[in-house]
Amino acid sequence: MPSQPSWARPRTVALLIAGYLLVHLGVRLWQGPTLGVDDAEQALFAQHWLPNYRFRAPPLFTWMLVAGGSVGGVGITVISLIRYALLAMIFGFTYLAARRLIRDPSLAALATFSFTAIYVFGYYSHHDLTHTTALSAFLAASWYVFVRLCEAPTLTWYLALGLCFGLGTLGKWNFVIFAAALPLACLAHPAYRRLVLTWKIVPAAALATAIVLPPVLWALRLGPAPGDDIGGVLGRPSGSFLLDLVKGTVDLALAVLTYPQPFLVIFLIFFGAATWAGLRAPETSAQAAESVPDSRLVGMVIAIAILLHWLLVPLAGATDFAERLLQPALQILPIYLFMLVEQAGAPAHAVRPYAMTLAVVAAVALVARIGIHVAGADYCRKTCRTLISFQDIAAGLRKAGFRGKGTIVVEGVHLAGNLRVQFPQARIMETGYPPRVWPKVSGDGQCLAVWAPRIPHGREHVDAYLTRELGADRNATYREGLVSSLMQGSLTRAYRLHYRLYDGPQGACR
Repeated sequence: MPSQPSWARPRTVALLIAGYLLVHLGVRLWQGPTLGVDDAEQALFAQHWLPNYRFRAPPLFTWMLVAGGSVGGVGITVISLIRYALLAMIFGFTYLAARRLIRDPSLAALATFSFTAIYVFGYYSHHDLTHTTALSAFLAASWYVFVRLCEAPTLTWYLALGLCFGLGTLGKWNFVIFAAALPLACLAHPAYRRLVLTWKIVPAAALATAIVLPPVLWALRLGPAPGDDIGGVLGRPSGSFLLDLVKGTVDLALAVLTYPQPFLVIFLIFFGAATWAGLRAPETSAQAAESVPDSRLVGMVIAIAILLHWLLVPLAGATDFAERLLQPALQILPIYLFMLVEQAGAPAHAVRPYAMTLAVVAAVALVARIGIHVAGADYCRKTCRTLISFQDIAAGLRKAGFRGKGTIVVEGVHLAGNLRVQFPQARIMETGYPPRVWPKVSGDGQCLAVWAPRIPHGREHVDAYLTRELGADRNATYREGLVSSLMQGSLTRAYRLHYRLYDGPQGACR
């Protein structure tokens, strides 16, 4: 057994992971209650229980927020606790899988710590990403369960894998890429074919299907809202098959290269030669006996999953692959690469510098999160959304006469979700989705319509929704005005919001 430095001991690894997550959780809570885009979207939809809420996104994170919100209220605290519980699953199950796939405890720890140098995990997921984080949590759990299943193929582990597959698919639909790639890789690898060709896969598949089917049927019945279909995720075909084939293939290749950065560059600097040697050298019988599944199977899962992503290009006309869509294929990449390093024999002189580099990258990401927020609205771009003071906006709406109960019709998901936090007793309806997505009307509260002047055609969309979907009287009297608030860290930059407050209920807007 290789020597085990103090930072690679299981207890220390657990403490480092917990400390890392708690520090980032503290930073998020310190940044204030304003929600980012994905968080606001979830706050908006988590107004009540439904089998599903959107066509292109499954409901697992929303369900967790509905449950958590019933106890602690829907807001940044509950959303962040859910997010960091999922991130804890990712790091925890990744480490548990790495410990069983990599004999060297130092390399197993480094494979886990490497996630802090992947942009999606090291930065992006701390301020955004809900469905993707849920997907990643159950990918990590699935890999660990599959490793245990390889070691002891009992019905219990098959059912556990079916449970992970079902919940992972309800985290994000593209989990099915991994759910298909894993058994296909087993069938292609003679040593693991028996894991698929067994009766135990039937109850596991039945369990996964029972979990996934009701939300899928509901989503199909609901249909996509405008701009909320699969084309909104994968891009829309131009009409030229050859052009789309080239564009989609190139975009997928770029996403495959972009997803693991900057981890991959750092890794290759320290372990590139060892990885190449491990890739060329077959595993010894001792290594294969202690590493189940072996690196060939893990690599085959990655390759098949990438191929399945590519098949979306000719079959679905996909032309746009965001790097976070590659999770089903590439989340296991750090473990796979360190398995190759171990096969060749890890260069001892590279272990400590690599660990120190990861620590520097993690520190830079943390400082960047703090620094961007401290710099304020005069220096931000896309991150400006979290610098809007919706408490002041809500205070302005209350001053204008809105008492906090009734229906608020909103143009824009980000605005709608943040108003949901500020007015928890109101029913929030965003104009991009049909009324059946939102809670049913109850009582005779006020009718308030709001839109940001920077959103094109915001007023027209609100007008159309009020009259067409809610039956509001076009000639009803109302008060109209503008509320504004300076954005955090700025003395000049303000966020403005138009409102229209009706004197009484308007159709189903009440």
